Amino acid sequence: MTVQQGFKSLAESSPNFSNQAIQNAIAEANTGFVTKSKTLHYLVDVNSTLTDANKTTIRASLSVQPYLNVGRHLQDLDNHTANIVNGSLGELTENDGTEGPTFTEHLGQVEGIQSLYLSLYGVEASTAGKGVDDYFGTLRGIVNGNLLEIKTAVQAISSATLATDTAFQNATQALIDFVNSLGDSTTFDESTLNSLLSAYETAANNFDTALSATQYAARKTALVSARAAIVDQIAVETANLGSIRTFSESLADIAGFQSLAGNDKLRDLLAKTAQSNAWRDYYENYQSRFNQLNAKYENTLGDSENASIIENELRLRGLPDVTDYTNLQAVADKASRDTRLITTVSFPGRSIAEVIRKSCEQLRINITGRDVYGQSQALLENMNNHDRDTIKLELENHQRANTLS
Repeated sequence: MTVQQGFKSLAESSPNFSNQAIQNAIAEANTGFVTKSKTLHYLVDVNSTLTDANKTTIRASLSVQPYLNVGRHLQDLDNHTANIVNGSLGELTENDGTEGPTFTEHLGQVEGIQSLYLSLYGVEASTAGKGVDDYFGTLRGIVNGNLLEIKTAVQAISSATLATDTAFQNATQALIDFVNSLGDSTTFDESTLNSLLSAYETAANNFDTALSATQYAARKTALVSARAAIVDQIAVETANLGSIRTFSESLADIAGFQSLAGNDKLRDLLAKTAQSNAWRDYYENYQSRFNQLNAKYENTLGDSENASIIENELRLRGLPDVTDYTNLQAVADKASRDTRLITTVSFPGRSIAEVIRKSCEQLRINITGRDVYGQSQALLENMNNHDRDTIKLELENHQRANTLS
């Protein structure tokens, strides 16, 4: 059932997906010394005069104290979520041409992964690091709490008006001014850049020393933790989206191979060609396990309710059908129906007492010193327990065959 109210207006427009929500959260964290850091990284990223080698050198220096390099992971978070929306983080194939995958395609693939994984493995895909938030968590805002931690920590540090904070921002601003001054390759002075980077590293290390003091230690710890959470989340999503098609198709293949087991000849073919021991076992034992499935036990929950299920099934089958061991005829008749005795004891022509005695011997029931009534009591107890054990085994076999393993 689908909600219809409001859908007509949706159908007449586009969702126009964007990462604006996470950009708003990033803007909240972009305060104090973070502002200059983020600006610098943006300018370095888009500058066309700096070579890739120059940019690598700059980024290495800016990461001398990674937790102070907040602007880098805020810029990365902005870029990352934008790339989720435009689909560019997806897995390309030869058939994608120049267009590549889309956000809409990824939404469908992730939804399929959730249902297929649960169906195949009996647990949520998130247990394998393939849940919705393992693909789109940043876009959904799961790191917003970390951004708030950054904002709170930086604002507290800024309110302390540390000289090392001012020096750090001045060193960052000097690099911003340098990058802004670059017109073309002829204006680039590598020695000036190296000098500015050295000054930045010194300022960053001094700032770190100040923040390592007891009164600021909690703020430093918060910045370190927030950075790690954001960086790790981006890495997880990048890796998952980069292999999303392969993983989705692998689940679909497994589901397809599983569905083929219902065809006798295909099952035989697959059992003989599969090189995986697990798959051979699945195909070779499929029919016997299928035969153990019983619709009446379909909704059972396991050991917690097995006892009551067994009792109910006994009642439905009219068991125990004999309760009075002194009724020797009834006990002998029950023995003649026992599947363990039908093919091992010759009942025709025997007296009731002989039937009971031979049945006890076959079932290895001790009859020493017991008269026919004692033998009948022991035999009846054994047969009634067997009825119960038979139902218990049916139930256990069903649950085992119906449980993912």
